[in-house]
Amino acid sequence: MNKSHFAVRIIVLFAFTLAISVVAQAQATRTWVSGVGDDVNPCSRTAPCKTFAGAISKTFIGGEIDALDPGGFGTVTITKSITIDGGSAFGSILASGTNGVNVNLTSANDPEKRVTLRRLSINGTGSSGAVGQRTGIRGINFTSGLALYVENCYIAAFTQEGIRANLTAAGGYLSVKDTNIQNCNVGIDVTTSTGIIELLLERTRIERMTSNGVNVGNNVFGTISNSQIFFNNTDGINMLASATSARVAVEGSVVSNNPGVAIRSGGAGSDIIVSNTSISSNATAFATGGGQLHSHGNNSVDGTIGVTPTPVGQQ
Repeated sequence: MNKSHFAVRIIVLFAFTLAISVVAQAQATRTWVSGVGDDVNPCSRTAPCKTFAGAISKTFIGGEIDALDPGGFGTVTITKSITIDGGSAFGSILASGTNGVNVNLTSANDPEKRVTLRRLSINGTGSSGAVGQRTGIRGINFTSGLALYVENCYIAAFTQEGIRANLTAAGGYLSVKDTNIQNCNVGIDVTTSTGIIELLLERTRIERMTSNGVNVGNNVFGTISNSQIFFNNTDGINMLASATSARVAVEGSVVSNNPGVAIRSGGAGSDIIVSNTSISSNATAFATGGGQLHSHGNNSVDGTIGVTPTPVGQQ
């Protein structure tokens, strides 16, 4: 009888091991998509998938999905660490009536919780109604994870934010580099309800929002450098009045032609430090919701100053 039980256990263990092996073999550290691919394929270079959503289930945690050629690869929800690279011709995501990319990393089996989005065109233009109608909701919606890197992307035509980071756990990081955001409601909106979120905007262009270029919420600490924020319908950089614990440095940038305030600090306890930045053709250069504004004294400012920043550092 004991021998029978032992044999059954051996068979069960073998079957379980075989099942795990089959699942592992179905995933790869690098997968591929193509405009002429098919999601029933294994997503290899010679048999690519059609969509990012089709490829993500066949890619290991921490792996990479690459586009072989130009094409529309569909919206995608990302729940594990991964890199998606649109390739030399930019992979396209058309998000009519929905978000382009959702990033929601919560698995305990994924300690890195890191996503990189590179060389993607994310467009929220609708297919019906008035010419140029926006129906997409958010270009990139980052709700959970430790780090999101957006590099060399083009995001346009969303009814809400181009990029939104609204986290509920401590330790988040949002990096946006070499990226253009146009014709949304808000270009980038960042906040967290727990701990802090670090923000880095570098060589980023944000223009023609129907509201603000950048919204900075509570617990955000970071830098906006070598970027252009202009022709937005209200403020350029708007730190919310509810941001009572936030600190952002604006360096080597252009904030211009915003009919509201170019740079606005948040509530008491917040701070914005401005250095080597051109601030021109705005209704008001500086304003505050009770927080601090500091300047290194090397900025170019025209028009109505509003609140005079406090000198800081070498003048």
